[in-house]
Amino acid sequence: MMDGTPGTPAGARQEDFAAFVRAVEPRLHRALVAAYGPADGREATVDALSWAWEHWDRLPSIEHPVAYLFRVGQSARRRFSGRPSPQGMTPLAPTELPDVEPGLVPALGRLSLQQRTAVLLVHAFGWSQTEVAALLDVNVSTVREHIARGMDRLRRELEACGVG
Repeated sequence: MMDGTPGTPAGARQEDFAAFVRAVEPRLHRALVAAYGPADGREATVDALSWAWEHWDRLPSIEHPVAYLFRVGQSARRRFSGRPSPQGMTPLAPTELPDVEPGLVPALGRLSLQQRTAVLLVHAFGWSQTEVAALLDVNVSTVREHIARGMDRLRRELEACGVG
């Protein structure tokens, strides 16, 4: 039985896609959660991976699939998000971040989308600045600037709260 992709049996397509998801989903999910918080990030990840399945024949020609799917997830998030939240950041429950200063989550929510994404991916998830630049489709120097400005703002806000 064929799945609609010329010359590709349905089972082989499913196996290839499953391997792709195993390789890509963790990084994609982290990036979208960093940008939009856990609830919207999860929904955006599902939408992006659904798009990937529907357009599986196009993905091999995409140079940076995680970055491309990140943008697909961003578009999906804009469509489905009617919930107001500061800069799109959904607050985390205190039990989800046991060793984090309580003022950090609201402060992260007040950063710009690019600053929050760059700061969290580099400092919380261990991405390189080059990887973040590819994801955001910007120069590495722009990522450095987002991180520097984001970290400066976080320091100021946390010092104003009496932390540090």
